[in-house]
Amino acid sequence: MDSEELYKKAMELESRGEHKTAISTYEEIIKKSNDPRHFIVFGVCLQKCGHWKQSIEALEKGISLKPHYCEGDARLFLAKALFKSGKKGRAIKQWQHVSRMQSEYPSYESVQK
Repeated sequence: MDSEELYKKAMELESRGEHKTAISTYEEIIKKSNDPRHFIVFGVCLQKCGHWKQSIEALEKGISLKPHYCEGDARLFLAKALFKSGKKGRAIKQWQHVSRMQSEYPSYESVQK
């Protein structure tokens, strides 16, 4: 199975609430991918299982691969993971960064609000 097929499978698993199985599938994907989407959705899935530190790593990688790809949304997810991991200062910096960003796809101005 290629990365896109695995990506669809993982998203399907998540939609059914099978987050732990989806995590395993995402782990398989990111071994052979440099697509920021894969790292960002992996980070969000990790959060659903309370894996905050792993989520930070995945989200930071996704942002670094293509900072403008859903950057506001990704940084909000990152801020949440940082906060939940006890890194409040770093979380605040992410929230401040997002509050100064221009509106963009997919959330437009709702990210800044």
